[in-house]
Amino acid sequence: MIGDSPHADIAGAAAIGARSVWVSAGRSWTDTRHRPTRTAHDAASAIESVLRSPT
Repeated sequence: MIGDSPHADIAGAAAIGARSVWVSAGRSWTDTRHRPTRTAHDAASAIESVLRSPT
């Protein structure tokens, strides 16, 4: 899933029990209701993180 609304997309992933990666581009995550499973600085790092993950 790739989205353009960080808070809605991470909340959506959490609602269905899916893992998520937030591409931070150096920003801090501020939503206290939901947290991404992982955070990556850029899209390439996010993809690499998913590919390296055992599950």
